[in-house]
Amino acid sequence: MELTENTIYRHEEFGDVLVLGVHHVFERYDSDSRDGDLRSRVVRYTAKWDDYGPMPSSVRTTPVDEFRTGVGDAVRTWDRVEREMNGET
Repeated sequence: MELTENTIYRHEEFGDVLVLGVHHVFERYDSDSRDGDLRSRVVRYTAKWDDYGPMPSSVRTTPVDEFRTGVGDAVRTWDRVEREMNGET
């Protein structure tokens, strides 16, 4: 199963979770050659969010393979609300 950023999935332990991203963790990485020794892949997710984003300190990381064992199908795409502050977005 391919996990997609900004997508809400049903998780058997946490209920609905928002996947924030899937990240590669390297032992060593050379930015010039764009090559490195991959250590693992982790998924960033939260079970607590609102229209603006995840609640403070609610973001978790778990190895992708471990996360996939408890996750089901995608429920829907999460559309973040952009808030305007002092005339800027």
